[in-house]
Amino acid sequence: MSRWQSALNAVLQSGDADSQNLSSEHPAMVASCEACETLEAAMKDGKDGVDLARVVTKGELVANCAHMYIALAAAKFTGNTQRASVLESQLRYSVCDPLWAKALLHFDSDHAEIPYRQYESLDDFVIPLVNAATVPLAAERSQCKIAFVSDWGTGTALARNVMRCIAVQNPDVVIHLGDIYYSGTKKEMRDHFLSIVREYLPASTSVYNLAGNHDLYAGGEGYYWLIDELGQPASYFCLRNEHWQILSIGAPPEMGDPKTALSAIPAIDPQEVEWHHHKLNTAAGRKTIMLSHYQLFTASGNIGRTEDNRPLAVNPVLHDAFGAYLQDIDLWLWGHEHNMIAFDPYIGLRRGRCIGSGAIPVALHWRPYRQLPNLEIPQHIGRAPQINLDCQLGHDGDHYHHAFGLLSIDGPDGVMNYYQVPGVGGDAEIIYSEKI
Repeated sequence: MSRWQSALNAVLQSGDADSQNLSSEHPAMVASCEACETLEAAMKDGKDGVDLARVVTKGELVANCAHMYIALAAAKFTGNTQRASVLESQLRYSVCDPLWAKALLHFDSDHAEIPYRQYESLDDFVIPLVNAATVPLAAERSQCKIAFVSDWGTGTALARNVMRCIAVQNPDVVIHLGDIYYSGTKKEMRDHFLSIVREYLPASTSVYNLAGNHDLYAGGEGYYWLIDELGQPASYFCLRNEHWQILSIGAPPEMGDPKTALSAIPAIDPQEVEWHHHKLNTAAGRKTIMLSHYQLFTASGNIGRTEDNRPLAVNPVLHDAFGAYLQDIDLWLWGHEHNMIAFDPYIGLRRGRCIGSGAIPVALHWRPYRQLPNLEIPQHIGRAPQINLDCQLGHDGDHYHHAFGLLSIDGPDGVMNYYQVPGVGGDAEIIYSEKI
């Protein structure tokens, strides 16, 4: 679905979308987004065999031609060659809008398999927290500001305003915790992330991007192009100075597997886990901030499900990899869930924070601060994670505001402020603050 949205988005922005069936005014993209919600709900309910084309083209939102082309894309994606052959024959002599065919070409061409980058030495991918070339004095490098935002790469006016508000804070470093929509094509990486970042941030600001699931649905070519443009060596890295280290968890190829799109428990490369353990074991008194796209735990059930369809409270992969080190981690930030949440201390972690509210609209009636009563909790833990309700986003009556975090450090001391950003023109305001 994300790849089809990328294809449709590319055609709508190509400048020649003058057809009545596929124009920027037509609600095709709205239909796609609504279809995503329908598919997600069906999959969470354990329903198999959902007809992608029928979901996307429900009602009169898009023409019959769209249904046929989406069905062909789905048949190709799932390897149903017989169904694809029938549809190709039907379309060959049809009078369908040619722009739907162009969207299918984008769907076919926007996926390439790009290898995961592995370190050669345990000392690889360790980067000074502040660039010595731009901040020459060591004393000044002990003072810096790091902004964190997640699920931000939509390219919308809402996202642009969030980046404007981040830029107002004049951060030395900006770290995006992943998800550039719809599927991480090179065009989306450029238009929805890099061009906006360069518009609002000075060249001296260091920018990094973790890989979320949406960054990799197109295979990763766009993602690795982006991090090369940013000067980032791999999907995981360590930013260090004398008193702090910021560790980011990387992106194995399994993260972009659409068959596990709704599960936030992809495998972590064992060598990468060894690399992280090395950094935690050699912290030498530094405070540690851990970053991941996926949640370590949740109160709303967006991690994965048991065989009997109960939502998991704790991410088993992340917990298995880092459970023994949680007491040593001062702050763990994640996204994926489109909300701003401060959790009470849980499973040994003092500060678990979700900051996935960078740009995706979340409606009030979805009740994102509700705690699910039927979470699957590991026996040795005994209780569900608790949300600190003193930290909640405001709203406009229909949708919650968006958010980012800003860590200001001075030597070993740090203050983390969480900002909300209302609408497309509102200014940022602090809704929660904590000393690290």
